[in-house]
Amino acid sequence: MERLTETLLTMLEYRDVYTRGHTDRGVFYALKIGESMGLSTKELEYIRIGGMIHDIGKVGIPDVILLKPGRLTEEEFEVMKLHVKLGYEMLKGAELPEEAVAVLLYHQEKYNGTGYPHGLKGEAIPLLARIYTVADAFEAMTARRIYKKAKSWTEAIEELENLASAHFDPDVVSYAIKTLTHINHVQINPSHVDQSVEKIRWSFQYLDSTGAIKGDLFLPALKAFMEQRDSFCLTVFDIRNLTKINLEKGWEAGNHALNLLVWAINLQCCAMYDIKDVILKLMKEDVIDITSPVIFRIGGDEFAVIAPYIPPKEKVLGVVETLRQSGIEVDYMQTSYPESFSIYKEALEKIFTFTKSKIIGHCSLVHDYP
Repeated sequence: MERLTETLLTMLEYRDVYTRGHTDRGVFYALKIGESMGLSTKELEYIRIGGMIHDIGKVGIPDVILLKPGRLTEEEFEVMKLHVKLGYEMLKGAELPEEAVAVLLYHQEKYNGTGYPHGLKGEAIPLLARIYTVADAFEAMTARRIYKKAKSWTEAIEELENLASAHFDPDVVSYAIKTLTHINHVQINPSHVDQSVEKIRWSFQYLDSTGAIKGDLFLPALKAFMEQRDSFCLTVFDIRNLTKINLEKGWEAGNHALNLLVWAINLQCCAMYDIKDVILKLMKEDVIDITSPVIFRIGGDEFAVIAPYIPPKEKVLGVVETLRQSGIEVDYMQTSYPESFSIYKEALEKIFTFTKSKIIGHCSLVHDYP
């Protein structure tokens, strides 16, 4: 049975490497809560197995949803919710304890009956599932993701208290608070996934055809950098005459201009860092450790560079000159945190002002073109 559950978790890990740490921590918290509640050795084993398999149904969720860096839309969340039923269908015939499978099937139920997949309420939800629900939620609260800042231990415990009797069994919450308050460190198993495989997988999901990172990650990354309160540089590049190039020379020429801009930015400002490595760092929990510039495609012909240092002005001008030699006109805006902007809204306003002026210019260009 141990080998089966470990194999299942490894399979899921190859779909979503984040799940390994999420599961290890969730199981650890659940066992500690269960011990404090006086569960038997057999019950603790059931909750451990149930925790290990609780997310296995995610292997059936499309990558575009499972690996999405930002928050899910309502429609996407409805698809994600299917992972519970999918997991149950996968394992209901396996030689696993019914009590462990029940953890999988009911860990998304809420104490007030608003959970899924069955909308069970109160003690109609099996106790082991109620325990794992609290542990799973606490892990999610305290884990950093690119689209959200991790809650502190104190903040997460306060949220458990606030959601007691609504999302969570209040009795389980009381034991959880007593237990989790005294935990300082959680040991997790190392990932089984080969980093080269992981890089390829993430690149398909998040690498734009130009070689820059897709814009989906830009705003979460910008927020994450600002949350660290360390200085960094934000430079936005825009191809002023891309529409004209497309109209006069064709779309292939326009695509070449975009690729050339990313190449020049890498050469001048980023020292040709492996963007796939940067994606891995962004998608894990160590955004603060990124020490190389990151290029995002934030629009049709706009690219943003977030760098932990301010590239020398001649480097930025080098990008403009390289493109100019190929008949490509590039404008840029260079700002820095916290000198140029100190809050997220200010950064967005600066970007919008810059790109808006470009859009107006492009509209004029199209209008003037015979």
